[in-house]
Amino acid sequence: MARWAQALAIGAGLLGSAVPAHAQSRFADATTMTWDGVLTGIFLGLLLFSLAYNAAFYALLRERFLIWQSGRALAYFALAIGLSPLAMGPILAPDSFARQVWISFFFDLGVVVSGPFLRAYLERDTIPRWAWPLLGWPPFLILLTTPVTVMAAPPALYFALRNLALLAMLILCVTTITIALRRGSRTARYQAAAWSGIGGVYGVSLLHDIILKAPFEAFLFALFPALGLEVMLTALGVLDRLVRLRRERQEARAQAEAMRVIAHTDPLTGLPNRRAIEESYKGEAPVAIAIVDIDHFKAINDRHGHDVGDRVIFATGVALGSGSAMAARIGGEEFALLFRCEAGAVAGEAEKLRRRVGAYIAQMVPSLQRPVTASMGLVHIARDTSFGAAMKSADINLYAAKESGRDRVVFVEAA
Repeated sequence: MARWAQALAIGAGLLGSAVPAHAQSRFADATTMTWDGVLTGIFLGLLLFSLAYNAAFYALLRERFLIWQSGRALAYFALAIGLSPLAMGPILAPDSFARQVWISFFFDLGVVVSGPFLRAYLERDTIPRWAWPLLGWPPFLILLTTPVTVMAAPPALYFALRNLALLAMLILCVTTITIALRRGSRTARYQAAAWSGIGGVYGVSLLHDIILKAPFEAFLFALFPALGLEVMLTALGVLDRLVRLRRERQEARAQAEAMRVIAHTDPLTGLPNRRAIEESYKGEAPVAIAIVDIDHFKAINDRHGHDVGDRVIFATGVALGSGSAMAARIGGEEFALLFRCEAGAVAGEAEKLRRRVGAYIAQMVPSLQRPVTASMGLVHIARDTSFGAAMKSADINLYAAKESGRDRVVFVEAA
């Protein structure tokens, strides 16, 4: 039964990369008599391609499942070397006990990596909540079964513990993929297909062992093509997952940028809002700041309606945004300007923009019977002046412009 449980654990394609330790005597003969070096070379070449493939994509996207997949490929590589008749020194001779430990260890290592690989590889919302922690750290306990129990425990206890751990891992991974498939996981389809070939090979082997009572002589010749198919299908699945992840990230960045623009833009004028101009102020300090207010704006709303008032605000935004200063609507009929030109040119540029407000309103809102003017409070600012202090100084100057008759700029040299 231990033999059947072990074959079942491998047979579902958990990683399908090694010959079970309890069946080594059967495969040792097959290795020395029927091993095809061409198949081994092709398989090892596929593994090297997979490693290069994972490294190239990891440099671009930094996805953790590429690391786990590379770990699986390395375990496959070491396992294939161990199963081959290659000379590995006197200690790791093909028929030595150390060679059997090598094969068992790297098989178990491949199984260990399958849990974290699936957890990082499958779409997060398709993994059951209860399976999430189990796919992470418990599989590493499998490593204790090979280096510890193989040296200290009796063979029967070793096989029992190892089979139990591998069978539990099998059930966990198969259950996770099945649930992910039911939840519509595209990635799970690729992985199920990748592991199906290995499952078929071990299923035929089980049929020979249990029903026919004879070993499956072509096991190794069928196993390595199945392993190669697993490597290629997993690579295709990884590529598909990476393409979708890249597209999702691009869409998320585009959405985040759109939200950022919305959060920093006044919807009526299309100008930056108070939050945006404050961030610009902190990023690169201007030489001067101004607050602009439309004169008698309440009377415009009362006489002509809010729709005309909105057109007046829009025309003001167009006028103020046409200059070299950064313009922003900070609320109602108030606008702010950041000047980053030469200090001596600030006053002239400010007055030009203020006068442009009336001209643009007259052109864009012809239904108004009277000209519309604007008042401005302008202030030079020092390097260490905060945004709040600069705005307060500009607001004081704007109030002074209103008190002195409107339609003018009040300019103070320093805040």
